[in-house]
Amino acid sequence: MSTDSESTAIEQAFLQVAAGNGLDISDTERMADLRRRVALMRQGLERLYEIDVAGAESPSVFVPARR
Repeated sequence: MSTDSESTAIEQAFLQVAAGNGLDISDTERMADLRRRVALMRQGLERLYEIDVAGAESPSVFVPARR
């Protein structure tokens, strides 16, 4: 669990990235919603790292038929 100072630093970093991408960070309600959405996406993406693909073969290359 993060401390208050870590949470503040993470929030500031998030706002810097948002501002750097041209978003209006003065809209605190919108930034809170965006932060929540980003957190949900990260949770979903973390599940991908749990998939064991060690025994899987790479797919063959798709080469479309020439006409």
